[in-house]
Amino acid sequence: MTLLEQRSYDFRTAGQWAAGVRHGLALTGDRLVVPARLRVERQPGPAMLPAVDPRGDPLWLERRSRVLIRRSLEQGVLHGAGPARLMVAGRSVIWVLASSGVLDRYDAYTRQPLSPVPPRAGWRISDAAGDGADGLWLAETDGSGRWRLRHADCWGFTCRTPIAVTGLEARRLAVTAGGTRLVVIDPATAGTAVVIDAETGQAAGTIGLDAAHRNRPVLLTAAPGNGVVLLSFSEQDETALYERIDVVDGDVEDHQRLRVPRSLGRPTALAGALVGGSRGNGRIVAGDSADDDRRSTFITPALISPEGPHSGWNRAELDLSLPSGTAAEVTWASTGNAMLIERAGRLIDGPATAGLADELDQLLPWRTEQAVRYRGTGDGAVEHLAALLDGVAETTLWLRIRLDTPAGRTPPQMSRLRVRYPAVSYLDHLPAFYREDPRSAPELRRILAPYEMLFDGLDETLAGLAQRLDPGTAPDEWTGYLLSWLGFPPLNDLPADRRRDLLAHAGDILGRRGTQRGLELMLDVVTEGRATVTDTAGGPSAWFLGASARLGRDTRALAQRPASARAGAMVLGRTPLGRGCPDPALMLAQRAGVVTIRLDLDAARQSLLAPIIDRLLPFFVPAHCRVRLVYSGAASTDRRPDVDFRLDESELHSDGHWRLGATTRLGRWPLPEPARRPAVLDQGPLLLSGPRLQ
Repeated sequence: MTLLEQRSYDFRTAGQWAAGVRHGLALTGDRLVVPARLRVERQPGPAMLPAVDPRGDPLWLERRSRVLIRRSLEQGVLHGAGPARLMVAGRSVIWVLASSGVLDRYDAYTRQPLSPVPPRAGWRISDAAGDGADGLWLAETDGSGRWRLRHADCWGFTCRTPIAVTGLEARRLAVTAGGTRLVVIDPATAGTAVVIDAETGQAAGTIGLDAAHRNRPVLLTAAPGNGVVLLSFSEQDETALYERIDVVDGDVEDHQRLRVPRSLGRPTALAGALVGGSRGNGRIVAGDSADDDRRSTFITPALISPEGPHSGWNRAELDLSLPSGTAAEVTWASTGNAMLIERAGRLIDGPATAGLADELDQLLPWRTEQAVRYRGTGDGAVEHLAALLDGVAETTLWLRIRLDTPAGRTPPQMSRLRVRYPAVSYLDHLPAFYREDPRSAPELRRILAPYEMLFDGLDETLAGLAQRLDPGTAPDEWTGYLLSWLGFPPLNDLPADRRRDLLAHAGDILGRRGTQRGLELMLDVVTEGRATVTDTAGGPSAWFLGASARLGRDTRALAQRPASARAGAMVLGRTPLGRGCPDPALMLAQRAGVVTIRLDLDAARQSLLAPIIDRLLPFFVPAHCRVRLVYSGAASTDRRPDVDFRLDESELHSDGHWRLGATTRLGRWPLPEPARRPAVLDQGPLLLSGPRLQ
């Protein structure tokens, strides 16, 4: 008995979670995570301007003396005229806006002053933000109420048309860059944030901010990804409201109140996690700072179960990590009212707003009396939880998951949400008496639900086995397991895409196992075509000259085996004295059965693939063959006895291809053959010699 005819809405990737509405939940990979609690930690020193360079290093600048501090060490003085208003750190340029409106530029490494950028006539700079490189975005006004965003490159030149900012009437604007978006707010009122696409200069929407920010000074800074952070301060209770907002979809990823140390004074500047105050400096760090509990919310978009012979809903399944003390609540709202469905759709699809979750809470008819609640009691391991939805008769459904995190508790995480439909059950296979009794049917449905979850999972695993075996659809974690089925050694350290390619070509590779072609196919996949295989058995046959024969001009002589007796190399009792005599059998044995594998890999690839290739070769090298493995590559790290000694470039592929010490290893690697020249051997026969240095 199976329920495989079921369908489902599945939320398990970042793009799928983004289709819903989040409040107090951050996207970390493909999981929804309740952010850690934050607090403001006092930093030593007087009040200074903060900045964060592209590497994440904090910088501090004393406003009047312009002393620059990095990692608690003085780096020198950024000389300029007048006190500093703000500082922006680029990759190689540090910008300082003076009180006179002049933009001073400094080399980020030497602190040497560069040519300053004078203010534009008729325009005043209100704020500035880095562009991710060495340029700036400047918020400017002409004094008549017009605002614009002007981009300055690393030299201070403006190479594109400024972007007009409309819809804001303010005496001052704050700007920051959230990924590819620019965000502009009025720091005095902070009612609405204007979002602008940095590439096109077109308006990308607005974000309605939390009402708690209004009529309070607001600081603005960029957050990782497409996020921005807002920090507003209340002098009455010495707390700051901290919000991190995704500017693409308007979701509030973090929302909490931070207590500000009294010695810091009123926050006046924000850069990353650095806070500049009126009396001191601070840093936003993880740690308990408040006593209130936090509630995080995720609301799905409208889900539809089409009408038909079977309609309705089955259950919602959640993969949750609920540490001890935390809790999760699952609630749903459903309706057949077309006007209500349209209003909710307009809210979700309309302009982003930080209060969207609250608006949906008030709009939709949530069935709180039927909410299902789970309490965390373990160590935070992922649990598979479920809530029955068999009582939902309407075709349109919204699901709301709330996560409660008390102070001092480890925040929960949600990795998957699956909503199944239509309303099918094992109850449908029982006699009508059990299904139609209004008193016993709901209770029996709940009794059968755990068995449905258990067997549904088994049935889906068996039904999906064909896809798990197919190289094109198998999960990455399965490809190594499937290769081991086919007789390959453990290959979990091989990149996933190459494991998949190896699995797709396994038939051809295994069918030619033990041959040169099979070895070449395997190495081509593993090294992405950077391997060359040479088998000496595939070369020309050996032949030997008689004692009185003359050599032709197109022949080359190998050294004879065994070699003539020579002082210092003789072994008493074994070395024959007198003139040596060639031994054809020994020479053929020396030459036959050698497979040379040349791998053109740089240092990084060699470090990754060398142990993998060593495990694969015993399975694919032809039987009774010896292997000569040659790693080459200009970046190889184990071949540098003398990088300054170069071979004759006229006889080589390129200067960088053959360098003694860079691409060779003395005593191991063959060097290119020198130019052929006549040589005289034994009574004057002529030949073209071809010695090889080993």
